[in-house]
Amino acid sequence: MFKRVFVAGLSALLLAGASSVALAQTVDAQLGDRMKGHITYLASDELEGRDTGSAGHILAAEYVERHYAEFGLKPLGNAEGSSWRQPITFANITTTGGTMRVGDQTFTQGQHAALYSTVIGEQAFDAEMVFVGHGVVAPTEGIDDYAGLDVRGKVVVVLYDMPQGLPSELSAHIQSSKATTAAERGAIGVLTLLPAQARPAPWAYLMTFLGEPQMKWTDAQGRPQSDAKGLQFEGYLSTPMSDALFAGAPMSAQEVQTKGAAERVQGFALPGRMSGTISTSAELIESPNVVGVLEGSDPELKNEYVVVLGHLDHEGVDPEQEGDDKIFNGAMDNASGIATMIEVARELSKNPPKRSVIFLAVTAEEKGLLGSSYFAANPTVPLQNIVAAVNLDMPILTYAFEDLVAFGAEHSTLGVVVKAATEAVGVGLTPDPTPEEAFFVRSDHYEFVKAGVPSVYLDPGPAGPGAAASADFLENHYHKVSDEVTLPIDWNAAARFAVVNTSIARTIADGERPLWYADSPFASPDRPTAQRPAN
Repeated sequence: MFKRVFVAGLSALLLAGASSVALAQTVDAQLGDRMKGHITYLASDELEGRDTGSAGHILAAEYVERHYAEFGLKPLGNAEGSSWRQPITFANITTTGGTMRVGDQTFTQGQHAALYSTVIGEQAFDAEMVFVGHGVVAPTEGIDDYAGLDVRGKVVVVLYDMPQGLPSELSAHIQSSKATTAAERGAIGVLTLLPAQARPAPWAYLMTFLGEPQMKWTDAQGRPQSDAKGLQFEGYLSTPMSDALFAGAPMSAQEVQTKGAAERVQGFALPGRMSGTISTSAELIESPNVVGVLEGSDPELKNEYVVVLGHLDHEGVDPEQEGDDKIFNGAMDNASGIATMIEVARELSKNPPKRSVIFLAVTAEEKGLLGSSYFAANPTVPLQNIVAAVNLDMPILTYAFEDLVAFGAEHSTLGVVVKAATEAVGVGLTPDPTPEEAFFVRSDHYEFVKAGVPSVYLDPGPAGPGAAASADFLENHYHKVSDEVTLPIDWNAAARFAVVNTSIARTIADGERPLWYADSPFASPDRPTAQRPAN
């Protein structure tokens, strides 16, 4: 799962009705052994953490391909169906320098700010500045922080914080797309004020993660991808630079940071101009998605597709890691999700559902959901024919789960489908138990949501031993070298997770086409919607 530096709050709005009824134990006796075999291999030291672009990742891709072929799936890495692999070129972009002049003060990249750009090389800028508060535009909530502010051709300064009281998943979505919102209104740059509690933190420490290179996939012309088209740069500001930008403004930087942590703040033009340069370089990396399709049984519906996906990559090897173990094996994150996907493919292939099912093992999730972003932007079937996406990411399989969390299910009729499918195998549904983790924007289904596809992300739930087991994994093993097959994995639970996800995938592929609810903030204007049923 993609690990963010900061995550916005995300409150529970998911399906209610937790159940203490465990999934019946009538599963294939060999299924748990097969799950163990998949995870053991994918999380082995031989694959060296499956980092994007690595030899270990290719070994993992070959493993998935062999199973696709065994089950009779057809290659769908390209529109011609001649390869399992969808090749992707990534640019790993490093900011090599930058200066920003405000009034008579000069600030530099690294010492005072962390700047990023998807434009490779050197570029100059000279523009007025506008503070836009939280930078929120949410028509469903009656909020437009840009109202009355002209940001065309200007540098936008925005609070990292989010206003209180927004629906949780909408808040997480807006938080992740503030730069896109600014670009759509003509801004040339976006600079973010860190939360008030970060003001006393040493900038050198913050730069240890804010200063890391960023990775983007590139298009056919070799240009790094950006959702915020037209922006020359983005960045985070140190406390001294933040204070300088607000000198002479109606409120100081500290005042807007403090107030913005608790309530909305009205935007205003900042005095003076900002000018300067930013320069970047890029290293190119190749790494594929692995795509297979199980053709549907219905002559008409087989031209519609359900995507079942999980990320194949993890974090590779860190030579500077303390101790003897340098390999981030990623057993739960996400060998377990890929193992589940393989077994869902196996079972569905025995009796194909009406719709076709695409099995998508994506790369570069840990770099920022990049493989799924690439597929959503460059699908190998028509995007409008993809009716739903079901995401399998980091199911924690160290306990006998009794319920399931279906992130995002309340936004579409997928909620009804998932409820029926889980009830059929005796599993309850539970609201998001850890809304502060913002899982909605941290995994691959989110890229399909942004593309207009009703999507759901599935995870074993907190009932029974679940809450304690999940808390233990997140605290002690998440993105650590200890996430390996030596964890106390419950292989029967792993088998049951595959069974419940097979039920969900089949129910979607055989049922009515999923529709966004008309009142969902994620409803796509390009797709039909449904009215939410009365409670």
